[in-house]
Amino acid sequence: MTAVRPIAVLVLAAALAGCGKKSAPMPDSTPGPDPAAGDRTPAGGDPKAMLEEFLKPGADHAALTKKLRPTKADYEAVFEPEFAAKFEAFRAKDWDSGLAGVAPKRGQAAVLVTSATTEELRAGAANFPGGYKQVADKFKPGLTVYVFEFVEPGKNSGLRFDGLVKVNGNWRLFPKPWQAK
Repeated sequence: MTAVRPIAVLVLAAALAGCGKKSAPMPDSTPGPDPAAGDRTPAGGDPKAMLEEFLKPGADHAALTKKLRPTKADYEAVFEPEFAAKFEAFRAKDWDSGLAGVAPKRGQAAVLVTSATTEELRAGAANFPGGYKQVADKFKPGLTVYVFEFVEPGKNSGLRFDGLVKVNGNWRLFPKPWQAK
C-alpha cells in the first residue's frame, strides 16, 4: 500500500496543477471603499458559483441573462453620471432585443474568472480587453469588475464575456463599455 501513495500524490498534484490555469485567484475578503456599489468580499458572493448556473444541464440561459440586466440605479452606481446615462441608453437595445445573451457553447462545461479593481483598470489591467483603457476613468472608485470565459474542460480559452460587477446586492453585466464612448 505504501507504493501506491506516492503515485496517488503525484496524480493528485498533477490534477491540481492544471486547475484554473487562466483564472485569477479570488480576491481577499477586504471590503473596498464602497461595498454597496461593488465588493470583493465573500458576502458579495462568488461570481464563479453564479456563473456555473449557466453550465447546468437544461439551464434557461435567457432567464439567467435577464437577471444580469442592470437597472438605472446600477449604471449610476458603477459609472460616472454622464457616462452612466449614455451607456445605459446605448445598451438598452441589446437588452430589449435579447442580443445581450450569455450562454456557453456546446462542450463548454467550466468557467474561468478574472478580476480587476477600478484602480487596476486605470493602470491598464493586462488581463482585460484593451477597450477598458478607454473608459477606465468612467468607472467609480472601489469596484471590482470581472471577465469570465466558458471553456471546455482542460482548455484555457473559450467564449469570453466582460463587465460583470456585483452592484446594489446583485450581479449585473456591463459588456464592452468602451463601445458607448
